[in-house]
Amino acid sequence: MVKKLLCLCFSGMLIFISSGLKAQSDTGFEKYHTNREVQQMLNEFSSGNAKLHNIAESPGGEPITVLEIGANLSDVPAIFVGANFEGNVPLATEGALYLAKLLMDSTAYTKNVKWYIMPQPNPDASAVYFSALKTGQATNLFKINNDGDEATNEDGPDDLNGDGLITQMRIKSIEGSYIVSKEDARLMKKADKKEGERGAYKVLTEGFDNDKDGLYNEDGTGGINVGIAFPHLFPYENKEAGLFAGQTPEVYGILRFIFDRPEISMVYTLGTSNFCLVPPKGGRKGDANLDKLKIPRRYASMLNADANKTYTMNEAIELFKAVVSPGTEVTASLVASCLSLGPATNPLEDDLVFYEKYAEAYKKYLKAKDFSTETLDPVPAKDGSFELWAYYHLGVPSFSMQLFSVPKVKEEAKKEEDKDASDDKKKKEEKPDKKDELSEKDKTLLAYSDAELDGAGFVAWTKVDHPDFDEVEVGGYAPYLETTPKADKIEPLLATQLPWLLQLSNELPEFAIADKKVTDMGGGIFKLELYVANNGALPSPISMGQRNGQPAPVILTLDGDMELLEGKLRTPVGAIGANQVKKYAWLLKASKNTSITAGIESAVFTDVVEQIKIGG
Repeated sequence: MVKKLLCLCFSGMLIFISSGLKAQSDTGFEKYHTNREVQQMLNEFSSGNAKLHNIAESPGGEPITVLEIGANLSDVPAIFVGANFEGNVPLATEGALYLAKLLMDSTAYTKNVKWYIMPQPNPDASAVYFSALKTGQATNLFKINNDGDEATNEDGPDDLNGDGLITQMRIKSIEGSYIVSKEDARLMKKADKKEGERGAYKVLTEGFDNDKDGLYNEDGTGGINVGIAFPHLFPYENKEAGLFAGQTPEVYGILRFIFDRPEISMVYTLGTSNFCLVPPKGGRKGDANLDKLKIPRRYASMLNADANKTYTMNEAIELFKAVVSPGTEVTASLVASCLSLGPATNPLEDDLVFYEKYAEAYKKYLKAKDFSTETLDPVPAKDGSFELWAYYHLGVPSFSMQLFSVPKVKEEAKKEEDKDASDDKKKKEEKPDKKDELSEKDKTLLAYSDAELDGAGFVAWTKVDHPDFDEVEVGGYAPYLETTPKADKIEPLLATQLPWLLQLSNELPEFAIADKKVTDMGGGIFKLELYVANNGALPSPISMGQRNGQPAPVILTLDGDMELLEGKLRTPVGAIGANQVKKYAWLLKASKNTSITAGIESAVFTDVVEQIKIGG
């Protein structure tokens, strides 16, 4: 009987341990949570080693909070997780809460890493999903006069057909530039004049001209889109970004919070881009080519360089090293500043190496879980986005994840054509005219709406009365169609994908003194050689960090009863690749059997201290 009881207890322990990283069924992820419910969950989480920080208040009076998991830890790297910056991706908020629950339920990923999790940076926009009128807007309640008149927020969209959704209205007009698609009458397409097509409709957002200025819905409630209001590539031409980065309190609070915590060494963003699956895109114009740098004539003679020749960044660094004072650290950041290269706008090649490596690994991870990636492509990161700012300005690995994308249409196997049919007929049936063919996105969205949502993803066109037009119909894609699956899909999507971010947290750089060597040179003079290792799977810093001098440098220190003859007491470690070792050497004068202290200091990573005996 006792043996049987022990076996049952042991089996229960195994079940508990094996389920350590699975959010249990009582976690409440069977629905989308309102702003109030999100804050309630965060407050419930904030106990023990978790602490809730209130970092700002939205223009609508909602709190912006960050959950710190590992508040009892010090001298450890941290990971920052931000979700749903545009406010119209409620699944991303659920993802941040779910990730927090995973971390709270298991210590496997919180022993030596601190986590900062922000589920709702744009609560004003997030609240719209739960409102009676769903617009899909991404702006907060910051008051902006978008049309430059004497009123604010006076001309927003109106629900003309009373369905609680803001879609589009198509207006019969001889001045219109749209026609009904020949492939699917639900869709509108631009008339192609080259093909002799003449527009018959105007297409506008559903609503009235409330301020009678001839424009429709141009000055609605709000605001600033938090998701495009960060400093990197700030889109000044976009009114929804505000006048300058950080104008809205949510963004300023986030910037301040992160700058005050230099230990943040990696950033995750949950939203519509997906660096986990598709590495960051390049191709922006105006970026300096680091493989073909020109040395200005004013520097060429000083550097013994040829102003007519091009140099790689590494070659330029060597040119600078030859002329600076001994011991001066020459970095890519210093060279970029001296040569006035301007800000980087495209991901650096060395960084794309690890992005591509992890993208391939993530695909294999998803395949092993039988999770299909045959979906619409993720949206490229937008100018002014948080994920771009984290990579380009903080100089740390920035991974984004899109937790849901509409699955692509599975093409049915084509039936064998009648062998007697003419080749022309076959060609026409198998390859419809591309000018009239629906885009892959439209095909996918319509098929998904019909199959998964019983058609609710597309509002059928219905006639409505309008004071300004004779013939108006309202319809089109429903808000949140592309970002928000049914509630019963929430937990399966999160449980499958989010553990990958936990695995990535194991890849952080980790410093150690791998070896040491003391050589007696005679006369009380010793040569000390230390080998510093980065035992992590990511370089430190990444190439973008080297380019802009971020994050704070790792410093190798010496301390003790000695006289330093060559070298420095504080030596910047500089760049060390993943799983690589660098050697540092000093000449010093000391008595035999003296102990000195060697250390690795870092504002980002865990410090290392080691005692070294000289001449013993």
